[in-house]
Amino acid sequence: MYIASLNLDDLLKIEVSSVSRKSQKMADTAAAAYVITQEDIRRSGATSIPEALRLAPGLDVARIGSSGWAVSSRGFNWRYANKLLVLMDGRTLYTPMFSGVFWDVQDTLMEDIERIEVIRGPGAAMWGANAVNGVINIITKPAKNTQGGLAVAGVGNTERGFAGIRYGGQVGDETHYRIYGKGFDRDAMDDTTGQSAHDDWRSLQSGFRLDSKVAGDDKLTVQGDAYRMAVGNRVYSHAVVLPPYSASFITDDQAKGANLLVRWERRLSDQAEFSLQAYYDRVQFSAIKLSDVQDTLDVDFQHRLHPNATHDLMWGANLRYIHSSAEGTPDISFTPSDHGYRNVSAFAQDEIALLPERLRLTLGAKLENSHFGGTQFQPNARLLWTPDDENTVWAAVSRAARTPSRGEAEARIALLMMPPLTAQNPTPFPMQLAAVANQDLDAEKLTAYEVGYRTQWHPNLSWDIAAFANHYRNLSQWSVGAPALAYSPVPYLAVPLVYTNASTTTKTYGVEMMVDWRARDWLRLEGTYTHLLVDAPPYDGTNPDLAGLSPRNQASLRCLMDLNAKTQLDLWLRHVGPLEAQTQRIAAYTTLDLRLGWTPRKGLDLSLIGQNLLDSHHPEYTDNATQPTYEIPRGVYAKATWRF
Repeated sequence: MYIASLNLDDLLKIEVSSVSRKSQKMADTAAAAYVITQEDIRRSGATSIPEALRLAPGLDVARIGSSGWAVSSRGFNWRYANKLLVLMDGRTLYTPMFSGVFWDVQDTLMEDIERIEVIRGPGAAMWGANAVNGVINIITKPAKNTQGGLAVAGVGNTERGFAGIRYGGQVGDETHYRIYGKGFDRDAMDDTTGQSAHDDWRSLQSGFRLDSKVAGDDKLTVQGDAYRMAVGNRVYSHAVVLPPYSASFITDDQAKGANLLVRWERRLSDQAEFSLQAYYDRVQFSAIKLSDVQDTLDVDFQHRLHPNATHDLMWGANLRYIHSSAEGTPDISFTPSDHGYRNVSAFAQDEIALLPERLRLTLGAKLENSHFGGTQFQPNARLLWTPDDENTVWAAVSRAARTPSRGEAEARIALLMMPPLTAQNPTPFPMQLAAVANQDLDAEKLTAYEVGYRTQWHPNLSWDIAAFANHYRNLSQWSVGAPALAYSPVPYLAVPLVYTNASTTTKTYGVEMMVDWRARDWLRLEGTYTHLLVDAPPYDGTNPDLAGLSPRNQASLRCLMDLNAKTQLDLWLRHVGPLEAQTQRIAAYTTLDLRLGWTPRKGLDLSLIGQNLLDSHHPEYTDNATQPTYEIPRGVYAKATWRF
């Protein structure tokens, strides 16, 4: 059955687990939640996880180049947006090196994704520091739901070629498994001057998952992935102190890694259950400016119990150990280069039924001690009122923290070299601006206020709206230090930009809306709109222009049509407002994606996908003020999926 023919009541019963670390109906969540289903992903034509995230209201997803993305929620967007926690099957994808997500190494077989839960707003009381503006949880299918064979292949102009294969089997009555492999080759893009960005992207990845019932109601999951990729890059060095005071290199950044996760779940009684999860993750990358090997070991425990009909209690603890071994260059270096450290945390939450089936109060908090951020207390309170079966009103007050990254605490990063005797540098010496670490940097703090309303006006029409006001303190920024004369290899002025905490408060306000209308059994229309206001200090020429890093307005309209039993036609129209930051100056743009799907026989799906059809190319985000802006081209590709 296609999603266009599902009743909206069925979608509101979709379970999410990212709000309260337990399964609950989306209609019963006291948060701004949205679920991207596998059917949504398939019909969007998305070939990567960031592309699929464009489906969610309230997310700002901008493509930088072939492999680069800027993804955030409720403002503060850039390549390493540091206030959005991303998980895959309970394994965090957030890197502590630069406080963000390396989107070019986050991948899996897209057909294996069961759903992507997107929670806008703080999730720190459950997930800890860095779940400041939202949580994205990518959840793959149980092995039982991926039995048999699957083969995927496609070719296009920017998607030069991609393929994947998966096989799922069974051992005994209670054990299921799957194995998969995939690869792709994506073409490089051009910058605004017409020159190639040399950012072609090639990847190979494989993995497995095993799910088993053992010893009664115990459940055991073991899964892992391994990957190797090469990402083309045009690199600019800002550490050249001799004429012409700059250098660029065309190179391939190499990345490889592997992860292994084990999860044990036990039902103790009708009123109690627990889970114990551990994973090991290794990421190794080699680039012309910086190479690093990072190992993460994470152990997580949670216990849920129902002492009576009024209370639903949950508590848990987490231990994470991280070891990083960085090989620096004059552009980027870490002191110390080799460092191991740990973070520990514990949380508790009580969901209280004030009025059975009508009014619920959730109180929770997380206490966390991190190596770079010290101890953080992150509470929240959420109230959910369901006056009837069609309407839900909720409100929340939360505190969250973003702990400093290793880069902010231990790195030196060359940012810009200014030639001597120029308007910017009238001295007789070259001048280098460099970001300098501060081990006394405090964690960023957020106090968030949210309200929301969702209703099902008709069995085929629903509406969801959320509004928020966020107050940020201690935001990380640069403070210009005293210049010092350096002498190697020639005399030059070194101007430090030291990481400090802002003394002013930055505020953001916004509204996010979604309307879903099943106009006919064969037709689904979904519209979203996001409005964001950022009240930040004026741009001072040194720190990011926070008010202009994210668009003020975004809108999306999807039209999904089942033309007949074998043919589908899907249209996706998106509008993104301008980025007005001094380092961006990106004009507003409107895109149209189209997918034509045909199922000539059972098990075989053929698709033709067109992306960015309204113009030949457009920019979406500038990665760095000293580097060119890349153009996102029109793309067309064909795809075949065979299930056997």
